[in-house]
Amino acid sequence: MSRFRLPARVAPSPAAEEPGLQNSAARLRSSREVQSRILAERRAPERGGTDENAGAQLSDLPTVPLPEPEYAGRRDGEGGQPSPLSLPPSAPAGVVSKPRKEKLVVLFRLPLLTEKQLQQIPGAGEVTPAYMLRAFAKEARAELRRLLAEEDIDVHADEARRIFAMSATDMAVGEAMTVYAQGSAIRAMHAALGDPWQIEPRATIVGAFLAAIASRLIEARRVR
Repeated sequence: MSRFRLPARVAPSPAAEEPGLQNSAARLRSSREVQSRILAERRAPERGGTDENAGAQLSDLPTVPLPEPEYAGRRDGEGGQPSPLSLPPSAPAGVVSKPRKEKLVVLFRLPLLTEKQLQQIPGAGEVTPAYMLRAFAKEARAELRRLLAEEDIDVHADEARRIFAMSATDMAVGEAMTVYAQGSAIRAMHAALGDPWQIEPRATIVGAFLAAIASRLIEARRVR
């Protein structure tokens, strides 16, 4: 039967044989020396030993201090490291957070004069005007996504102001589309159009810059 004996590393604790010490063994499992000291103290009266003999036996055992919890009993404001759950998640060193993009649904509308310039672009007779508008809108959306701050939108600010001031009768019938823009660029757009408190809807402000970008792209492609 010896070959079925459990190895020492998985054998039950000696304290498991003593009534009432199962909970103590569970609490002190990490310290075998402390368990042996408790067992020796409990067994000394049963063996008829005196207190002096028990004390001498206990003195031979190494004294191991019980581990104290790191944060037990500490009040708010006292020293010590805070709990890991209270710490905010931090990015690894050297990692720069990406600028935050905002998703908007805008109405893509161009001035009537700009829409007429589509016929002056080389190859305009091979596709429909609606196809050309979608192509320029796609390029304008990609450019709008890359804008970050005031320095990036300055090149489109004058045209955006002109389009923003136009009446609805001077604009072609538009099409709703989803665009993405940086939050810092949107704030700069509001300031460029005379709305620093951001009272106007963001979709209206961003839509004016989207039309301004598309107008510049059309102007650059047309034959003069």
